[in-house]
Parts: sequence; structure tokens; C-alpha cells
Amino acid sequence: MLIKNIKWDTDGDMEALASLPTEVCTPSFLREEQYDDIEEFLDDVSDWLSDEYGWCHFGFETETNDGGIIKCDTLPE
Repeated sequence: MLIKNIKWDTDGDMEALASLPTEVCTPSFLREEQYDDIEEFLDDVSDWLSDEYGWCHFGFETETNDGGIIKCDTLPE
């Protein structure tokens, strides 16, 4: 699944920001079909992004199987 528009939290480190992707595909072990709840899936994707790239993020977007867009916003309210 394509994860796009990733908003990385680099604390102003522009060099780090430039090195991070704005789009990635989820690894094969993270498939939406494996989850009963989309929120649980998005939480796992969020954790994977931070673990894989070593930076936190403020959110991302993903496309559903039917072509819809899901926004995952991790900014505190």
C-alpha cells in the first residue's frame, strides 16, 4: 500500500528532512486486509514509519483499496 504525503518531524533539521521520503510502500507484513480495524492498521503503519526511518512524523495519507484517501494525523489536538 502506498503511504504518501508523509509529514516528518525533524525538529527543523532540514538536511534530515531532505533525506526522508515523502512516499513509501508498506512492507508485505503490513497489509490492510490483515486488520479488522483501520485505526489499528494506521497505528501500525505509523509505528513502522518511525521505526524504519528513525524519525517521528505528524501524519500521512494512504489510498484505500477502493480508491479513497485516508488521512492519518498524529498532531496533538
